[in-house]
Amino acid sequence: MNSKEINIGYVIKQSILFENGYGFALGENPNAPDPFVTWRFSEKHGHRDYYLGRYTSTEEKATKDFEERVAYYQEQHKYVQIVPQTISEQMKEGAEQAAKHNAARTAPPKKKEQDLSD
Repeated sequence: MNSKEINIGYVIKQSILFENGYGFALGENPNAPDPFVTWRFSEKHGHRDYYLGRYTSTEEKATKDFEERVAYYQEQHKYVQIVPQTISEQMKEGAEQAAKHNAARTAPPKKKEQDLSD
């Protein structure tokens, strides 16, 4: 990742997003009483809302919880995982798509001098 995604002081180390816009994340904050967390999140328009956090003292426990939550959700809902992108990656992709769209557009024909009197 080029830029770190942070939620309430926790750096997102790993995340999985499903095609329905929901996913799970694993975060770390070495200065917190429980330095590891897993969250469920929803993502709309490139913004993530994190909730249902499970905080723990070890990375091993957090990683296990993350993997179990992802597996259970996928098993229950049958959604396909999509490759997660950071917000900066999404913005870059959006700018590239806009540039392609604008490059493909043709300018309207210019009016001839006699048409200007209309």
